[in-house]
Amino acid sequence: NFRADASSRFYADNRWGYFPSFSMGWRISEEPFMKSMRHIIDNLKFRVSYGTLGNINNVGNYDYFQNYSGTGYYSFDDTSAKVIKESKPANPSLSWEKVALTDIGLDFDLWNGKLSGTVDYYIKNTSDILLAYNVPLETGISNAPSQNVAKVRNRGFEFALTHRNTIGEVSYMVSANIATNNNEITDLSSSNDIINNLENGHGVAKYILREGESIGSFYGFESDGLYTQEEIDAGHYYTYGGVTPNAGDTKFVPRELDWGEEITDSDRTIIGCEVPDFTYGINLSVNYKNFEFSIFGQGICGADVAFEVYQVHPFFHGQDNPRRYHMGRWSEENPNPHAIYPRIYTASSPHTTYNRAFNDYHVFDADYFRFKTMTIGYNIPRNIVSRLGMSSLKVYLTGENLFTIRADHKMKDFDPEATSSTVRALGSKSLALGVNVSF
Repeated sequence: NFRADASSRFYADNRWGYFPSFSMGWRISEEPFMKSMRHIIDNLKFRVSYGTLGNINNVGNYDYFQNYSGTGYYSFDDTSAKVIKESKPANPSLSWEKVALTDIGLDFDLWNGKLSGTVDYYIKNTSDILLAYNVPLETGISNAPSQNVAKVRNRGFEFALTHRNTIGEVSYMVSANIATNNNEITDLSSSNDIINNLENGHGVAKYILREGESIGSFYGFESDGLYTQEEIDAGHYYTYGGVTPNAGDTKFVPRELDWGEEITDSDRTIIGCEVPDFTYGINLSVNYKNFEFSIFGQGICGADVAFEVYQVHPFFHGQDNPRRYHMGRWSEENPNPHAIYPRIYTASSPHTTYNRAFNDYHVFDADYFRFKTMTIGYNIPRNIVSRLGMSSLKVYLTGENLFTIRADHKMKDFDPEATSSTVRALGSKSLALGVNVSF
């Protein structure tokens, strides 16, 4: 296959993008040498595919034009004149972001369809990603134009397995799937180590884009629990922002400093990532006579989540309500150096600013497994339904989010399916009683 797309968002010389793709398969089970295995193997297929696509979602309608802005006044013959300057240079070479996906897979069906599954290995390379490059301040350019320079690679395995069977009057189906993903930024050109705030953030929690690391990496200070009074008395502490910590304050871990020296932003490091190592799910359905039962669950592993300061810290604006998990804070009655939250001060205290510096105390384990839906139903027998002038009638009870296993043992009440930046409630549990009628 071959696809060509054009967009007016690019300069005339670069509007067209060309995206080839192909796929091939080998039905191994149909080969003569597999004849002796056909009582076991119903289908065995090896497949390979490669495809490319273009993306313009990150491109504005006029991004290839230069921008001008008014920056004040200039004196001409003792008369002030409004100054217009180029704030962003033109970029006529702007073009499509490209995605190239390679997939190698195997499909199989065994024992007359009782067991089936798929195995895939994929590599997804995204290239020519738009990125604003670093521009020296001396140029006077306030907004750097985007260029097609960045590259990201995703690769991993996907497995799916399904078992179907009937035993007497009971028929059932069990399926499970798991997918791994390794995300890596492979090229940022000259713009390595780009530090950004969380979406809708207040400038405290940070992401970092760094070559060799994953998108969604959190950037802040590592900590080693909380300071004890003995450590403070012995002078075994580091200052930050000109603040000398007290017992119960966060014990930041610097790279190489002596006791009493000042920790700086250069001591920050990657403290977590919101991209999971793998996702998984299970599905079970059972039918017995007129009864039906099904359950579906899903989960992730290897992911972190971070929230902005007003959602993590009590009294951030001087009046914000604390959360339940703040009850486990350090206090004189609870001088635990591994308490789930540091000492709480008034909003104006410099120690509040100290503890709000983004660190791994603000990063939470987002791993979870949740039973998303569970349904039990009963189909009214046809001889009864037909008397009512119906073709079918089913009564069912469905529950959602009935049970969740969470890896986080700190905040405990946030929804593990939520993304970073915004704390959402744990997720409401619901039960619904319903009737399906067909005429």
